Amino acid sequence: MSTSPFQLLNFENCNLSLGKSKIIADDKTYDINWLLKDDNNFYSENELGKWQLSIKNVGNKTIVSTSAQLLTQVKHLHYSIIECDNIPFEHILSSSMKMGGCKVFTSPEPEEKKFDAFYTLSLSKNNNTLLISWTLNLSSWAKAQGKVKDNILSLDICADIDHYSNLDISFPDITFESGNGITLLQNYANDNIENKKEIPNAVPGWNTWDYYRWTITEEEVLKNAEFIAKDPILSQHIKRIIIDDGWQYCYGEWHANSYFPSGTKKLANEIKKLNFTPGIWVAPVCVEPHARIAQLDYDMLAWNEGGQPTLAFECMRRKGFVIDPTVEKSKKFLKDLFDRLIKDGYEYFKLDFLAAVLDARRYHDASIPRSQIMRVLMQSINEGVDNRATIMGCNYPYMAGNKFVAASRVGGDIHSDWGCIKSNTLSVAYRFWMNRKLWLNDPDFAVCRGVDTTDYPDTLQPVLVFCEPGMEYHPLAEKTFSSATEKELEILLSIVLMAAPPVNLSDDLTKLNEHGLELARKVVSAEQGKTAIPLDLFSSKLPSKWQQELAHGGRILLVNWLDEAQIIKVDIPNLPEKATNFWTGKTMTVPKEIELAPRSCLLLQY
Repeated sequence: MSTSPFQLLNFENCNLSLGKSKIIADDKTYDINWLLKDDNNFYSENELGKWQLSIKNVGNKTIVSTSAQLLTQVKHLHYSIIECDNIPFEHILSSSMKMGGCKVFTSPEPEEKKFDAFYTLSLSKNNNTLLISWTLNLSSWAKAQGKVKDNILSLDICADIDHYSNLDISFPDITFESGNGITLLQNYANDNIENKKEIPNAVPGWNTWDYYRWTITEEEVLKNAEFIAKDPILSQHIKRIIIDDGWQYCYGEWHANSYFPSGTKKLANEIKKLNFTPGIWVAPVCVEPHARIAQLDYDMLAWNEGGQPTLAFECMRRKGFVIDPTVEKSKKFLKDLFDRLIKDGYEYFKLDFLAAVLDARRYHDASIPRSQIMRVLMQSINEGVDNRATIMGCNYPYMAGNKFVAASRVGGDIHSDWGCIKSNTLSVAYRFWMNRKLWLNDPDFAVCRGVDTTDYPDTLQPVLVFCEPGMEYHPLAEKTFSSATEKELEILLSIVLMAAPPVNLSDDLTKLNEHGLELARKVVSAEQGKTAIPLDLFSSKLPSKWQQELAHGGRILLVNWLDEAQIIKVDIPNLPEKATNFWTGKTMTVPKEIELAPRSCLLLQY
């Protein structure tokens, strides 16, 4: 007998039900009408094959498992496993596939908005949260596609298969669990520790990118390293110098360009002489069109829909092919690249644009599902590194798990800009559960330069690359990313401390004034606490109350995100009577409530 629709669970008077599932395969739509097999097991058959679904309750969790036996291969399959309409909501948090990209929605949302949620989706109401989740190690591409309008949410909880040669498919389990949102995410982290390992200490560093971008030179690297080495406070805490994008001939040919005339090996030696660990940035999957791989070894490249190498990567108008990690020649290239850089003296790798490999449509080995491509890539890189260096994943899809990286970016690109500080905070906050369990979270740079903290204007204008010949003049195209005030920078740096990451400065330190240098010295020398809990994460647009545990005491952070003064209640239990204002060093009585100026914060340590 037909059993559609049937109820999955009841959450805060919201019935989540499973009705007719739906398949779109190669642009043709197929319905799945579930029939009861036994207990909570269901089956269906159609022109594509046989489909199974089971629902089981494990403690407070409801787990939906699905699988299929296809009769024939399909190029593209979109499987709408659960479609839910008219779900009332108060607060929604969706997680993106990689760094940045988290979104928040609060009722009512007057304009229709859409989102894709990977790994976790949180629906909160009346101080209770429903967590919809998949394991990080996905057997196939899975997500929730959502749409919100006013106070109503529509969901398509789905899976996708692309150019996969196997006919038997197990789709990722979908887990539903309600309770305290913070606890649910902490438990989710424990369930997804694939590789139990010792998390390394959070080592502060200095990185070239945010100030210099592609203008970095060997001379400027050593100038800042020498400045740090001579500073009595910075030298005690900064232990790593990281050369970011701009040192190489091009993406795909990882050799020093003319701005690094001494070469990578000698520069690493010079950095070591100053008692720093050398680090270097690499985008291992990206290959620019003029690289020799693109011209001579294009059999190493991933394909477009038609089976030819494709320009799948683009960033700041730079385009490139992507290496296919399923090809043996590509695997050898990756192993040899990292073996060579380690022999040059580099002990830390910032690996960027890793997710670009997933922008290709096809890979040479069609027996590997798209969700596992990142693991194949990282396996080759790890074999080249062979435990001789630290790896930080940037643009790292979390489906690759915690086996391959020691640190991972969680926030988007940060700049000395108020809008950027605000937009970056949500992703840093929503991923608190990852830190020191899966890896070290990296929220991006601790930028200290702004309108009050440097006496030199920032002349870089990276947004000019978006100017088209036919465009009228647009002032935003000349944005320089150094508009933040000192109070706004205090918020950024306080969030960095709350995230408990490795603190990476990224300014030309020689151009900071005393205000800027004081910010830099304070943030790198601060005691590293445990990962802070964003207390109002599941009820606000942006968390304004954070609490962090220190070895002996703790910190609380209160933030006013508004453009006008705001009174914030300090309704945090077990606070002492007295605490120290971290940024001023003054001791004060911990208030019951406090009025904060626009775009400012109070960071108290006790």
